[in-house]
Amino acid sequence: MSLIKMVVAELRCRILSAALGMAAVAVSAAAFVVGPSLLQAYNARSRREIAQLQKKTQQRLAQLDKQTRRIMRDLGINLRIVHRDTNFGGLYTDFKAVDFPEEYVDRLANAPQIETIVHLVATLQEKIKWNGRTVLLVGMRPVLTQSQKNAEKKHMVQPVAPGTVIVGYELGAGRKAGDSIEILGKTFHIAAVRPQAGTIEDVQLVMDLHEAQTLVHKPGRIHQILALNCKCKGDRISVIRKELEGVLPDTKITEHLSRATAREAQRDAVEKSAREQMEQLEATRRRTERSHARLLSVVLPLLLVFSALLVGLLSWLNVRDRRSETGILRAIGKSSLMIATLFLGRAVLVGLAGGLVGVAAGTALVRFLTTRYAGDLFVAVPIDARLIAGCLVGAPLVAAMAAYLPTLRVVAQDPAAILSDAV
Repeated sequence: MSLIKMVVAELRCRILSAALGMAAVAVSAAAFVVGPSLLQAYNARSRREIAQLQKKTQQRLAQLDKQTRRIMRDLGINLRIVHRDTNFGGLYTDFKAVDFPEEYVDRLANAPQIETIVHLVATLQEKIKWNGRTVLLVGMRPVLTQSQKNAEKKHMVQPVAPGTVIVGYELGAGRKAGDSIEILGKTFHIAAVRPQAGTIEDVQLVMDLHEAQTLVHKPGRIHQILALNCKCKGDRISVIRKELEGVLPDTKITEHLSRATAREAQRDAVEKSAREQMEQLEATRRRTERSHARLLSVVLPLLLVFSALLVGLLSWLNVRDRRSETGILRAIGKSSLMIATLFLGRAVLVGLAGGLVGVAAGTALVRFLTTRYAGDLFVAVPIDARLIAGCLVGAPLVAAMAAYLPTLRVVAQDPAAILSDAV
């Protein structure tokens, strides 16, 4: 009888033992296919969900940043450009400033090198007597810069329609929008009465720049250009001054520091929050993947050890039960190599069969679960061919290694001793 026939006969005679060994190997092989494959499918789903969550988070943060920009913008103008001969002390206390041509604001708005300031407002302001009290007449003209025009952005300051005036809170007592008032001999309709601000705005009469110029006999002249600075790091005012020198060399600029600082700090806080949320999402994903990988690194070796021990135990029992037969084979001249090949071949076939069954069962289970729970837990991914190849090679190898010691024990025994014990 050939060796192959003897191995097959061995399996048929010990079918229950072979089936148990094959089942143990199959369970381990299936686990080696299912575990990494489902982990890969789960991680793919996690990465997809986190990517979607990151996208939504970025959209929410973009909306928040946009709202923040608007809130910070509504804090008001924070730059003041005046003629270089203007004394800021006189400007702050008595509202006196050296006037300069109105075309300066257009020159500034159209200068391509101006990138750090937006929302220009050409302003003329004069103290006048009105209804027996000193008030501040303000003419203003909002102007968009070149960068704002390219971006099609609206000006933060709404112009005052000709023939109308915005009245400060202290001057608007008993008046309402639509009423007519006279200012320096000309009749205007009230566009709005400002709410109380607790600032100089409460005693202002704000109108169209050109009408104010006509009233105070200063056509084509302004006292200052108000503006809003774009976000820039470090010494903001130095950067703005450098740009301004190339366009309006006979002017100077000052900054409302608290507003500018608050604007920059708030925008930085939004950007920091965005970065932190993105980092937290990514860190959560990495922690989850690492924890699952660690779990597999414990479970799979335990299954391998269990399978090897069971195959080894079954091999030992088979060798013990076949002890007399091996003695007869040795007595009739069969070599130790042939006997070892018989038992190890049996283990290899058991391992190969178990590996095939395990791979097939594992593949079917992975496909079922990834289809059944697609989107909820898993994303369908192809099974790594290396897992299948590893199981088909490793399963018979592990089975042979598990049967090695029992086989070594039987071939090392003296056949005479074996037969005498059997008698």
